[in-house]
Amino acid sequence: MKPHSITEIAQWAQAEIRLDPSLHDPNQTMATGVSIDTRTMIAGEIFMPIIGEKMDGHRFLATAFEKGAAAAFIDRDHLDLVDDFKDKIFLLVDDTLEAFQTLAANYRKSLDVLVVGVTGSNGKTTTKDILASVLTRKFRTFKTIGNLNNEIGVPRTLLDLDESTEVAIIEMGMSDFGEIDTLVKMARPHIAIITNVGQSHLNQLGSQENIAKAKMEIVNVMGPDDLLIYNRDSSFLAQEVDRRKASAEGLLPRTLSFGQDSQADSSLSLTRSNEGGSSFTLGGEAFSVNLLGSYQMYNAAAAILCAKELGLDEVTIQAGLHVTDQTKMRSELIHAQGFDILVDCYNSSPQSLREALHTTEVLAGYRKKIAILGDMLELGPMEKKIHFDIGQEIDPEVFSDVLFFGPLSKYMMEGASLRFRDNHLFWFSKKSDLVDRAKTLIEPASLVLVKASRALRLEEIVESIKQRTAQ
Repeated sequence: MKPHSITEIAQWAQAEIRLDPSLHDPNQTMATGVSIDTRTMIAGEIFMPIIGEKMDGHRFLATAFEKGAAAAFIDRDHLDLVDDFKDKIFLLVDDTLEAFQTLAANYRKSLDVLVVGVTGSNGKTTTKDILASVLTRKFRTFKTIGNLNNEIGVPRTLLDLDESTEVAIIEMGMSDFGEIDTLVKMARPHIAIITNVGQSHLNQLGSQENIAKAKMEIVNVMGPDDLLIYNRDSSFLAQEVDRRKASAEGLLPRTLSFGQDSQADSSLSLTRSNEGGSSFTLGGEAFSVNLLGSYQMYNAAAAILCAKELGLDEVTIQAGLHVTDQTKMRSELIHAQGFDILVDCYNSSPQSLREALHTTEVLAGYRKKIAILGDMLELGPMEKKIHFDIGQEIDPEVFSDVLFFGPLSKYMMEGASLRFRDNHLFWFSKKSDLVDRAKTLIEPASLVLVKASRALRLEEIVESIKQRTAQ
């Protein structure tokens, strides 16, 4: 965000300005942005004190002003705090989170920017990264940083745009109905991408049919000239799109599907996948992406179709498929002391775990492969069975040993025990114990897969494993 007056920002946020007119003119006082975190805020920004489950941002008003905040938002329930800062500017609102979202929505409307919204059970962050790599070759492009894809992350991203941004790629996450709807009303995408529908968030939504309906909220504010790009091989997603087309619920935007399904608008076929990436054909045209995992052809396909919609030629697109700025902890191959670690622990679901297991299987040149697997979360009442079933799929011909962490992973281990011999499966309640055992198992030319849901923070063990001391 370039500097704007306090008056303009208050109008966007539908806030009431409170100040001493003898000290401040809101038309002349400028703010360089909006910050929700005093640890990272820069002098000249406005502080937005969000009230979370564990922390009330209003506690940090003094810190914000000490760091040079141009003003601060405040909700009516905390209005008494204004008396402690009589010489400061406040923007009074009913609810700071709602004001943050309203501000972002109206600021986004003020910009002449094309927005691409990306959602899906798996692959949305990587699709965003691939698409940004491609589109930056023609447009001034901004993408969601990291995983800021929720009701707080999306407005943060929108407020980071400026008048020079031509294309904004906004990642959108959800765990329940209505959440994507909130995000699209802020971002207002012209192009929407749905990567797939998996089993994530079954705990909240109950079925994959409902997950598909929740993901389809991304088209809620789109018009008939806008475009939905979706994965036809994702059966629940394809069924929901077909159902919408056949119903009278309202117009969909234009649709463009990809996949190996015979009904896909653009046919997709894998030709090669190894440690250098994957080659594939899309609509009969050959492409390659430099990211690990054959499933990356789906993420790349969505990016290619979006890029073509925006007028990029094949040569430019292919150059952009060499991705150099990928979000960490997603199929990241780390070279350690004589062995490699495949880190894919930003999140985990049955689909993404199967993909990680397959990627590990096809990577060649290793004498030994070990898996370190943790819980998959938010799977609902069937979570134990889902863990058990996927445990049965772990191939003892591929993995010499499997180490499990987390209470649900016990059921995965039970499933795996039907195929593995004794003394090749291990469960741990402490990461330190897991690391100690892993060090005894890792040998030169080993490949170690580390995969779990984000809440288990298995990335914390990677550095310890890298410093392998056991002989």
